[in-house]
Amino acid sequence: MRGIYSDWQMERGFEFFFQEFYYTSDVLMPEAHFHNYLEISAVSDGEIVYDFGTRKICAGDGDVVVVNHIEPHAVSGTDKPARVTVLGFRPELVWKGADETDYRYIENFFDKEERFENLVPAGAPYCARIRELIGEIVAESKRKEDGYKLMIKAKLLELLTLLYRYHPRIAPEERGNVLGRLKPVLDYLYQNADKPLRLADCAAVAGYSPSYFSALFRRFCGKRFCDCLTLVRVEKCCELLCGTDLPVREIGKRCGLPNGANFLTLFRRLKGMTPLQYRKKYGHTDAAAEFEIIH
Repeated sequence: MRGIYSDWQMERGFEFFFQEFYYTSDVLMPEAHFHNYLEISAVSDGEIVYDFGTRKICAGDGDVVVVNHIEPHAVSGTDKPARVTVLGFRPELVWKGADETDYRYIENFFDKEERFENLVPAGAPYCARIRELIGEIVAESKRKEDGYKLMIKAKLLELLTLLYRYHPRIAPEERGNVLGRLKPVLDYLYQNADKPLRLADCAAVAGYSPSYFSALFRRFCGKRFCDCLTLVRVEKCCELLCGTDLPVREIGKRCGLPNGANFLTLFRRLKGMTPLQYRKKYGHTDAAAEFEIIH
């Protein structure tokens, strides 16, 4: 099996990316993961399967899939090969904190307990326009003509407005309530990844007892709290690898992974490559001479 990992990097100052993939039955993103951006994917031709832990969604030709930034998920191909175009962007791209009008169109994805269905079926009247917008956004990103960033933002706002206007919401329920209370925990993990975080501290952030929080976290996030904490720390390492010239050993320490050998093992398992290979592939530094052995 071949693995696809969510390592897609955004341009500094423009929190957006797109990727195009060809999924077959031997292609998968096996690790359940989450990310700090909204993911919108358009499927063409065949089928792919999104695994959200407690449920699976099969997306076929013409469908669009919307994944919230706090929903752990894995993705795999099927025996029906599919082409998939993935857009990702952070809320800061369309809302800078001043205009409440723009915020209305992203709050259902990033803040409110209310949530959208993940699947936008091809038969939905507004799906065709969403797919057109995805194609136009990709074309703008490839051409990079004057003003392309503004055009991408404008088209993303139109896309979000269509979802806001037409796509069915799921009324607040236990799952929505829990995810809403887990979001501050995930934010807390990102902000304090370098500290010796305890489950009890994070349970307090969510307003649960430690034992109940532990069981609830695994049920709704699909993984144990300690595994999620490791994932967050590795993601923070990725940010520093790409955005700084700090030595790998120092990055591990700053992200709560001071044991060099253990850091390398965890990083390879989650990212499919070493920290130095990740920096060379995605970073903008000149740290090519850095030693890979950091223990």
